[in-house]
Amino acid sequence: MVEGPGVQPVRVCLERNAQYFKGSLQLAGRKKPVRHLIAMSKEFACSTVAASSGRTLLASSENQLIWASLAQIHGIPGMPEWADWFAGELETHQAIICALGIGCAPVLVKGEKEQFLDWLGWGVDSGAVSLPTETGSIRWPSLDLKDIFLPAS
Repeated sequence: MVEGPGVQPVRVCLERNAQYFKGSLQLAGRKKPVRHLIAMSKEFACSTVAASSGRTLLASSENQLIWASLAQIHGIPGMPEWADWFAGELETHQAIICALGIGCAPVLVKGEKEQFLDWLGWGVDSGAVSLPTETGSIRWPSLDLKDIFLPAS
């Protein structure tokens, strides 16, 4: 059973040889540390390299985090402004699945670099996304833990 503040208990089965990691985080302003647990099936845990497995587990369903993470993991060129468009493509191609999370909204993204590059090529060709007019570095916004984890209720 998995349970937490403001969450109805949920029965979860990860089958045999599930991997789990637990620990505590001491946060400023809190007397007691926050305990956390990450658990995943053996099948998913064996796919240690997200870029080569075609599946990426992310701790947040926020479009900016998904796009920034996939661009970094796969070495895909892109701009932060493309995050909402890319999230729409994930939905259209049924390549994103919500996972169970307490205190976060994790997602599993299915797809490989070549597939994502095809979508981007179509996006640029169709005018759905536009390339920068100037050359140079692209500044990605920084994401904080508070952007990833849900506030305690």
